[in-house]
Amino acid sequence: MGYHIDTGLIYEKFNVDCECPLCEIRKIVEEQFLYEFLNDAVMEENTRAKVNSLGFCSRHFEMLFKRPNKLSVALQTDTRVDEILKQLTPVSSVTAGKKQAKTIEKLSSTCIVCDLIEESMKKYYKTIAQMFVKENDFSKLLISSKGFCLEHYASLLKYSSHASFMAKFYVKTLYDLQKRNLLRVQKSLQDFCVSHDYRNAGKPLGDAETALERMGIKLYGDKNS
Repeated sequence: MGYHIDTGLIYEKFNVDCECPLCEIRKIVEEQFLYEFLNDAVMEENTRAKVNSLGFCSRHFEMLFKRPNKLSVALQTDTRVDEILKQLTPVSSVTAGKKQAKTIEKLSSTCIVCDLIEESMKKYYKTIAQMFVKENDFSKLLISSKGFCLEHYASLLKYSSHASFMAKFYVKTLYDLQKRNLLRVQKSLQDFCVSHDYRNAGKPLGDAETALERMGIKLYGDKNS
């Protein structure tokens, strides 16, 4: 399974009034893969083999479980359990138990949906860097945005070399943008804290009312679908 990089989606989400447009893009990517795992993907032999090997994390299992097509989830879960059973070996000593624990920890830490999302998001990070160089309208749009969550800010920096000869200017732009917007939300957060002083009782909160939620997105990302 792959995911086509749509520059139109990048423009669309960077035009959204939000604290991290890449979180908005990630939601679309995630939805695409969840849809596939409830439909055609379940019938593909190669995909089923990957599900058997990697399984789903608790978040994506729950998201799949809450949707109508539970048979697809049940079939994929059944064959995943077969793979887990193969990895369970008799435990007759503490040493063997610790070895088995490591195997179980590894089995519990993989997710095919997470891997596919991350692979697709890497393409977005690279494409955004390239668009910053090649499309003046987009570079202006990025500069006027509200910045990113920390995870996506770090990822944009990680793949900044794809801005080629403008990479140095690109990373400086990202830094200035991120710091400016962290300070912006922090100011709202401080206003929210001050508003709880009894001397400020009854005063309108303005955008400070949503400051904690918005700072939460800045720090941890927005994964709410």
